Amino acid sequence: MADLQEVYARTEAGVAEIKARAFDLTRGQRNLLIVIDGKSALGSFAKMVGCVPEQMEEVLAPLIEHGLIAPVAGGSNRALAPGLPGGGGSLPSGSSAAQALIALAERVFEKHAGPVVLKLEKAANSGADLLAAAESAAKLAKLTIDESKAADFLVEARRLISA
Repeated sequence: MADLQEVYARTEAGVAEIKARAFDLTRGQRNLLIVIDGKSALGSFAKMVGCVPEQMEEVLAPLIEHGLIAPVAGGSNRALAPGLPGGGGSLPSGSSAAQALIALAERVFEKHAGPVVLKLEKAANSGADLLAAAESAAKLAKLTIDESKAADFLVEARRLISA
């Protein structure tokens, strides 16, 4: 079983795969590749990729085999990161801020979160840039996913960014 406290990061091949879609990845594998941040414990991503922690090995193994992600040297996180999909709390700084918004999108839009996540991932990590990305993502979600979920997402995203 995968060590859920281990920290993984995307490799250059992983970054290229997000754009190229060269491998036939499952939705869960693709979602993990998108949200993996090199800072958070593997276990914190289980819900975001649509599986229970015990299934993370199935999602993780192909990404490692293809060289798309790799463990961070000395990156074992002995205190598991809080479950991001639960929401709440203030917005972390730096790339964790974008991760918090991505986690929110995964929680709100569930299996339809992919396009919203991609928009958020492209945003710079300043508050203004993240807010603009969240608003743009909400517009996309309103048109393509669900209007009420998009509104809920935007309210919570604004709360996180302003906290």
